[in-house]
Amino acid sequence: MKKIKLTKFITMLAALLLLAACSSDNASSDSASKPVADFSFTNDGSTFTFTNLSTNGTKYRWDFGDLYYTSAEKDPVYTYKIGGEIRVSLTVTNEAGEESFITKVITAPRIIIIDIKIDGKFKDWDDVAVTDQNTSGNGSIQKIKIWAGGPNINVYLEGNKKMLMELVDMYINTDGNTQTGFLHGNWSEGSGAEFLFEGPVVSNGWGAFYNYTGTNGAWGWTPIAGSGSSITVSSLVSLSDTTNAIEFSIPKSQLGTLGSSIGIAITEMTSGWAAVANFPEAPKFSTLKL
Repeated sequence: MKKIKLTKFITMLAALLLLAACSSDNASSDSASKPVADFSFTNDGSTFTFTNLSTNGTKYRWDFGDLYYTSAEKDPVYTYKIGGEIRVSLTVTNEAGEESFITKVITAPRIIIIDIKIDGKFKDWDDVAVTDQNTSGNGSIQKIKIWAGGPNINVYLEGNKKMLMELVDMYINTDGNTQTGFLHGNWSEGSGAEFLFEGPVVSNGWGAFYNYTGTNGAWGWTPIAGSGSSITVSSLVSLSDTTNAIEFSIPKSQLGTLGSSIGIAITEMTSGWAAVANFPEAPKFSTLKL
């Protein structure tokens, strides 16, 4: 009788040990299959590329932290419309429905909203970088800013008291190629103008745009009828005893298909066609990448 009881006890003990071993194996297996969330990121300006470093995940949910968008992609790319420190979260889910969660702080560049109005008030140009400037102090025009956001090419010019803009030849490179179009000797290292505006700027008078129709970079232009009215110009504003400023805009539609950049160079003259100065002093047009 005792032998039977002992046998039953040994059998039960063996079963318990086997169950414990199986439970240990299952726990080990469960631990190995649990998701672990992690990610890294790089950015080009406001555009961030997120690289998913998570393990054991089958589903992903990104919260980009700006109250706009989430994503279920594994490695999303996202462009922010806000700047500053932003908390980005990733939730990883495995096949069993188990989740892992991680949050990291990124820093997005400050978003600058620029809304240029051609009104002779230049505060809206404060956040626009200087495109080009003269350093010698000679000439009339000393500084140019170009802003091409929106439907227009907007230009701010600042100069000394000789800058009156009574008459100009303004050369415009629109295709980004400095070796096609009119090749101006004053800007021998990079001109290639597809358009010319000739006439007074301050008065919105008889000026007109011209298409380049010459060959081999030589002089040759065809006027565009009625085009002069498309340029919108402020009055010439005296900023100080030594400085004048003016702003104007040209519809992009007036300039046809734009390439990778917009380049501008100006020959300023008096109303009697006497030369005042060329801008810029550099051997290339003042150029803004688009």
